[in-house]
Amino acid sequence: MLFGLVLFVITATSWIADPRSDWVLSALVVIGFLSLFILKTHERTNPFFIHQLWPRFFTCSAPAWIVLLQFVIGLTQNPLETISSEDSVFHILEPISTWSPTSAADRSTWIIIVGFSAAFILSSLLFIIPKSRSFFERIIPLFCLSAVLVAVFGYIQVGLQLESPLFTKGTGLADFFAFFPYDGHWAAFATLWCSCCFAMAWLSTRYNDSPAFIHSIGPWYVAGGILLGSTGLIVDAPIPAAVLLVTLAGMLLIFSVEFLIKSKDLHRTYIVIGSGISACLCFAAGIFKLTQKNDLSAYSTTFRNDAYEMFRANPIFGWGADSYEKIFPFFGSDELVGQHAERATSDLLQLLAEFGLFGLLIVISFITYFLIRYLRGQHNIRLTNHLLVGCLAVTILSAFDTPFMSPAVFFSFFVIFFSSMRWAELSSKKVDDIDTKILQYVVPESERRIPFFNEPYHEKEK
Repeated sequence: MLFGLVLFVITATSWIADPRSDWVLSALVVIGFLSLFILKTHERTNPFFIHQLWPRFFTCSAPAWIVLLQFVIGLTQNPLETISSEDSVFHILEPISTWSPTSAADRSTWIIIVGFSAAFILSSLLFIIPKSRSFFERIIPLFCLSAVLVAVFGYIQVGLQLESPLFTKGTGLADFFAFFPYDGHWAAFATLWCSCCFAMAWLSTRYNDSPAFIHSIGPWYVAGGILLGSTGLIVDAPIPAAVLLVTLAGMLLIFSVEFLIKSKDLHRTYIVIGSGISACLCFAAGIFKLTQKNDLSAYSTTFRNDAYEMFRANPIFGWGADSYEKIFPFFGSDELVGQHAERATSDLLQLLAEFGLFGLLIVISFITYFLIRYLRGQHNIRLTNHLLVGCLAVTILSAFDTPFMSPAVFFSFFVIFFSSMRWAELSSKKVDDIDTKILQYVVPESERRIPFFNEPYHEKEK
């Protein structure tokens, strides 16, 4: 059930990637309830020992529940008041208590905040339910294939010079790629799955029965990663395109170094030289993209400064989820009089403006907890390290752009993050020791819900 549901959400969000799509967000709300059903089914049918399953679930999904709670409490303090004068309606900013959450939400905010929270809760199950690495070895290739197909679709659109994505009315703007209405979101999405493709390529070379690299599935993963990364050349948004190309360069360079040091493949020399040269070219292209400017760049700094002023005015809890657009007119620069702004062109500053220091602390604490937990164990898990490269790149990008506004990027980020953490745990512990604090136990054979086997077992290292 988890396999099918996660695959469905990845496909739906990447092929219907409009961040304001009511259909997608409504589906995510329903899926949030299905996540609880899946977890209960796991509890009833799982044959292994599970220690404190529900506390573990609420720990992993805590950020979503805290954000929802902050949003609900914030509804008790609306900073905006409506006044009428003749035939005109105006909003005024009321004095507020900075020690209590606020919210300037309308009806559309509910589905946004609940939908994104539901996507996060579903992705957290990837850290709780899978008991075997084969789960990820089967599902990640399908994720990569879906992302590559979207890239191919985008290339076809560019070649045909379409004015809007196929089967859609479009946004009236030219900065789209495939079904992503903003190509900067596509660049963030491609960054995540580009690193994932290379991670799977390296994994395929570590199988005991793996053939020579060019005769294995590895080149297909590398081709998919290059196809995704190369879209940075046609993305208009300069910073997202640069991050994508530099990430591709980094993955190619790591690929080249690993082959040079650890591989004894017959074609090692050609692979190392080809990867090294390609990495240099991609890095140069990324630097070139970074020096370019687009129409939005002229206002980006102003939007960020305005978001910072909003944060300074309400620093503890912020102005509430999805409030930037509504509060912006009271803090907007004189240069932007009469202009409409939905985003601060920086997810980091938008987070501070809407959720304050409290929200930032929740995010930092959550990520730090999992990273420390990973680093305290066996942190030399190569697939985990490679997957985290894409997460790190998108996290850096979020300081200069808005990747997490897109459901496709948001869900993909946490799918990869939780998958990498679970892979590390599955790789460093025995199956019976995962999800339990009971390290030694004696259970009669008749009470075990799996076939009893007491002979020496030699697991093949992957």
